Amino acid sequence: MKLTVRLLQWRDLTPSRLSAWADLESRAIDPNAYLSPHFVLPAQRYLSGHTEPIIMWIEEEGTAGHELMGVGIFEMAQATRRFPFAHLRAFRSRHSYLSGLLLDSTAAREAIEAWIAYCRGKAFQWHGIDFGCWPADGKSEQLVRSIAPQHGATWQEYERMPRAVLYPQQAGESYVESHLSTHRRKDLRRCMRRLGEIGPVAWTFLQGTTFDEACVDRFLELEQAGWKGEQGDALISDGRDEQFFREMVRGFAGAGRAIFTELRVGERVVSSTCNFVSGRACFAFKIGWHRDFAKMSPGILNEVELMRQAPSMSKDLDFFDSGASQGSYIDELWGERRQLSNAILVTTPAGRAMLGAIDLGRQVKRRLLG
Repeated sequence: MKLTVRLLQWRDLTPSRLSAWADLESRAIDPNAYLSPHFVLPAQRYLSGHTEPIIMWIEEEGTAGHELMGVGIFEMAQATRRFPFAHLRAFRSRHSYLSGLLLDSTAAREAIEAWIAYCRGKAFQWHGIDFGCWPADGKSEQLVRSIAPQHGATWQEYERMPRAVLYPQQAGESYVESHLSTHRRKDLRRCMRRLGEIGPVAWTFLQGTTFDEACVDRFLELEQAGWKGEQGDALISDGRDEQFFREMVRGFAGAGRAIFTELRVGERVVSSTCNFVSGRACFAFKIGWHRDFAKMSPGILNEVELMRQAPSMSKDLDFFDSGASQGSYIDELWGERRQLSNAILVTTPAGRAMLGAIDLGRQVKRRLLG
């Protein structure tokens, strides 16, 4: 198998290429909704200012239509204290919670080898690529880590973070019982009773034909009605964020891959979550709840009900990625963790020498300070 790497501009993304990109996402070795064309295109359109990303397009030569085997989306970055040379940075909008590469599961090794070889070649004008929140427990990271030294590159991880995940096969009532304290479960039952005093409480899982545009409206209204609205951080607070969100949801929903969960009291929705499916994984995006019901924890009740219902509602999914930072409320609810890394792929001798000097300086500083 012979693969070639092309640098594409945004205008090169024809309908046929976009279709190939979406198809690659469905068979990627590591699922990643934040590298889906349904996410990246509206993010670039509404959130990325005036800079145009650099697209690395990895294709198999000699196949009909040049079958797509890998995609990377990057932005140019100036020198930083961590890496004081011109380099690329993996594309991440302000609403992106993962980076990485999309790689065909049957040709991931070959695609990474071709990609690193290209980045080590004369046509590549940068000294490396900085990745933030790359899934360190994914197969693609393990391949990059092992292949890079074979091609004269260096994979240097400079930070690692845990993220809460939920495995549907392990979830259910017994999971709730074992992961939440007796006091916490008692408090949540009290909250549910208080909601029940207002009206009948119901939880719904909306996907495919059960999803409509009204779900988006309700979600945006709830997010605005909570603390994010008070701080001006709700999606609806900025027209560009709202346009991005609506277009992104339409893309995922059109493919049957948008999931909303809603907690209702009577006819009123008091909490809503928005999630997106990529491959065999679901990526939690955001949550909204009404502050009038804050004392009854509608957002937490919504998440706990997902934990209960996940085995039946999400049989085709391997895991839910919370998208949350360490210390989030979800850490208490979801007991399992995946590992993310911030790392740099260094591709030039000058870059490797500089990183070595920086590491040596840090070691000397630590010794001098004690």
